[in-house]
Amino acid sequence: MRQLMVLGDRRLEWREVAAPKLRKSTDALVRPVALSICDADAAYLKGAFPSRDAFCFGHEFVADVIETRDDVTAFSRGDRVVVSFLVACGTCDRCRRGFPAACTTVPPKSAYGFGIFGDWGGAGCDVVHVPYADTMMIKLPEGVSAVDAASVGDNLSDAFRCVAEGLLEEPGAPVLVVAGGGAPSISLYAAALAHVLGSEQVDFIDSDPVRLAIAESVGANAIEMRKPPSRHGSYPVTVDASGHPSGEWLSAALRSTAPYGRCTSCGAYHGAASLPVGTMYTQGVRFTIGWANIQALMPKVLDLLAQRKVPVQRIHTVAQWDEAIEALANPPAKLVLTREAIA
Repeated sequence: MRQLMVLGDRRLEWREVAAPKLRKSTDALVRPVALSICDADAAYLKGAFPSRDAFCFGHEFVADVIETRDDVTAFSRGDRVVVSFLVACGTCDRCRRGFPAACTTVPPKSAYGFGIFGDWGGAGCDVVHVPYADTMMIKLPEGVSAVDAASVGDNLSDAFRCVAEGLLEEPGAPVLVVAGGGAPSISLYAAALAHVLGSEQVDFIDSDPVRLAIAESVGANAIEMRKPPSRHGSYPVTVDASGHPSGEWLSAALRSTAPYGRCTSCGAYHGAASLPVGTMYTQGVRFTIGWANIQALMPKVLDLLAQRKVPVQRIHTVAQWDEAIEALANPPAKLVLTREAIA
């Protein structure tokens, strides 16, 4: 089969490799039909993270089931499914409690498409091996396109957790999204979802005019800032999507969180950062950071897509599967690759 590899020098290359096989009774094999480029993927190609040995690229995808083993009861050949990027068993204590990101059956942070979180392969290929298939996959609802749902297995669900709990707790609450470019698609998804979930005011801070225009098109108030403010108002729900190692944008989001409000960071941080702990203590800020528990979130996100409530088409730029290398030379805010005809 053919798969898209990222080499040690960050170049992309198509290679022919042996196709994976079923290993256990809970396995499935699937054929990806849409591949969404995660914010972390684009950042890696631009040099934001240390280089790694060659690995198969991609981890946000929709696929068709081509084969299953006996203990896979929820799916059969031909089903179109969203696959979680995060590998988890679904049966350990942490999975049952809704925390598959802390699954104790597989090695910590097991995931597709990174090359450093276990030998799971990637989604930029013709066939993907899916362990624990009944837990890892969910059927694509009728009427939802593979392109629209391509990011449900990671970034779109991550954005949902950033705003959904706070808006459920305080319906209509104002939301602040501090973008900053570290997680461009998650920030835009978060803005769109906040609007869809009933926020009466969604403010979106960024420095990039293209992202600001997209944010405005999905119902947010676009606010251009090139430097992080000390504080920007007081919001019951705030989102940090900056991922900036200094922590300055994150600190701005935390300081802008209303008393006992919720601040969620979807940025990727790999070191120490200075945080306004005193302000957080005084305000009683409830702060969430880390990998989202994707399997627990995917059904809720797909339900919104089935209701045609989330305008992902305004965020996505779509290209053909075979154009991956060319399209990734200068990726947009959110690139989705498809094997099917582009509407």
